[in-house]
Amino acid sequence: MTASGLIPRRRLRWIPAEHRLAHEYCYFLHDQSARLLVEYEKAEAHLVSIDFASKGEEKRFKKVAKTDPIEAMRSIGQHDAARRVILNAITMGLVSDCLHHVYEALQCMEKRKSIVAFNLLRKPLTDNLLYLSWMFGDENSFFSSFMEGDPTLLTQKQLGNRRTTIIADALRQTALSSILDADFIVDSIFEAKNAQGLYGAMQQAVHLITAQRVEVRTDPQNFNFVFKSHTDNDIYDGVYDLLPPLLLYLAHVMLGLFERIKPMDEGAKSAFVFRTTHGLSLIGDADDVRAIRALLTGLLQPHFICAHCNAPLTVTTHNAARILLTDSCRCTSCRRAMDLPFSWLF
Repeated sequence: MTASGLIPRRRLRWIPAEHRLAHEYCYFLHDQSARLLVEYEKAEAHLVSIDFASKGEEKRFKKVAKTDPIEAMRSIGQHDAARRVILNAITMGLVSDCLHHVYEALQCMEKRKSIVAFNLLRKPLTDNLLYLSWMFGDENSFFSSFMEGDPTLLTQKQLGNRRTTIIADALRQTALSSILDADFIVDSIFEAKNAQGLYGAMQQAVHLITAQRVEVRTDPQNFNFVFKSHTDNDIYDGVYDLLPPLLLYLAHVMLGLFERIKPMDEGAKSAFVFRTTHGLSLIGDADDVRAIRALLTGLLQPHFICAHCNAPLTVTTHNAARILLTDSCRCTSCRRAMDLPFSWLF
């Protein structure tokens, strides 16, 4: 599978060639989500401003705020603002924590430290993804449970039977409802009986011995993954079948939560949705690849020629990947790479 140029070749040398574009696409999804986080932090969009009705109200607020800013907001009747402060803080914290783990997991995949990568993926996929989905899909239910102050209400044991509903509620509010479904996401992450899913690998990567569930039971006279050769490619086959669509879903949930903090520029939002969604087609079957190449050809070929040799733009599979993931292309005539600011067209 052709790579896009998003990641230097030297870093991809340990990734099986057929999975390099999928790996780059996963990095792209991480980077697009991280860019949202950084830009919202830089603009302080997550901070909430309030207007005081009087000097006395301001005085009351400042007195209480010395020990409890949230209670200070409630003391002057700013209950909605207090709720927004809490939800914004949770969003920023959970997204940051999630993306740190995803980034390090992808780094480990490049270094053939795949078992460490499974350790790192377990938290963002089984925990962060579920809480972010719950907050996005049913904010009232999440907020009510969170504010109860009882952590047992937030455990996986409590949420286990609700996972599909939680993810389905979130998925309906994204642009992905015609591409992904909640059963696929839940089965890929949480279903022990799914031999092609990630659950077993993530559990065995965390524990040397797994014996409670027959589906992930340690082989006799063995320790989980301890004797697994780092040169085996089968782990990569499983990961890159599932990780791209799972991270696509996660990126769109994050997008929706950031939108609640403060609406994005419509052009930037459209570019995010188009590039992330159609990027998945690059690692699909031959029909998907032909479709995205045809789409990009129709959109771009009439408007772009090579700045060096004046040849028309040809959207090869490689160029489709470069256009969507890196805002660049390579002339098929003179072979020179050049910027093609596709995202700016939105």
